[in-house]
Amino acid sequence: MENLRETLMLLCDLQEKDIKIETLKNKLEDLPKFAEHKKQQLSTAKKEFDNRKETFVKLNSLKKEKESLLVSKESLISKYTTDLNNVKSNDVYKSCLLEIEKAKADKSVIEDEILQLMEDIDKETVNLKQYEADLKKVESEINGEIKNIEDSSLNMRQEIEKMKTERDSFSKSININILSQYERIRENRNGIGLSLVDGDSCGACNMVIRPQLINQATKCKELVYCDNCSRILFNKKEVV
Repeated sequence: MENLRETLMLLCDLQEKDIKIETLKNKLEDLPKFAEHKKQQLSTAKKEFDNRKETFVKLNSLKKEKESLLVSKESLISKYTTDLNNVKSNDVYKSCLLEIEKAKADKSVIEDEILQLMEDIDKETVNLKQYEADLKKVESEINGEIKNIEDSSLNMRQEIEKMKTERDSFSKSININILSQYERIRENRNGIGLSLVDGDSCGACNMVIRPQLINQATKCKELVYCDNCSRILFNKKEVV
C-alpha cells in the first residue's frame, strides 16, 4: 500500500485531534451538572432563609396570641373585681377572690412568656437581617458562577465546532479507504481506532502482541490489527 507509514502518521495526528474533541465534549457534558449543583445550593440557601422567616412569623403570631390571652385575663380580673362589690354571701365572695388570684397568677405567667417572646423576636430579627444579607451575597456569587459556566459552555461549543472543521479538513489528506476503516473501528472502540505498539503490547488494550504482528506493524506494508481489540496497529519505530 502506497506511503502507508506516512498515511498512518497522518492517522495518528487525526486521532489526537479526535481525542481532543472528545475530551472537550465530555467536559461540555459535565457543565450542566455543575450548573445544576450551583442552582441546588442556591435553592437550599433560599429554603433555609424561608424557614427562618417562618420561625420569625410564628414567634410574632404566638406573641399576639399571648397578648390576646393577657387581655382576656385582665378582663376576667376586672369582672370578678366588680362582682366582689355585688356579692351577698361569703362563699361567693371567697370564690371571686380565688378566681381573681388564679387569673392574676395566669396573667403573671403570660407576661413572662410575652417578655421571653419579645427577646426571641429581637434576636431573630437581628439574625434574619444578617442571614438575608448573607443570602444576597451567596446568590450574587452563585449566579456569577452559573454565568461563568454558561459562558464556558458557549465557548466550548464554539471551540468544538472549530476543531471539527479543522479535523474534517485535515482528514481529506488521508487515504479514503484507510480513513473509512479507522472511522468504523473508532465508532465501536470508544473513539480510539488506531493503537501504537508499546514494546510488545497494544497501546490501547495492553494485550501482548504476536511478534509477527509487531513486525508487520513496523514495516507498514499493509494494515494490521490487534488480535484482541481489532484496532489498527502502528509502530512508529521504523525498521533499521
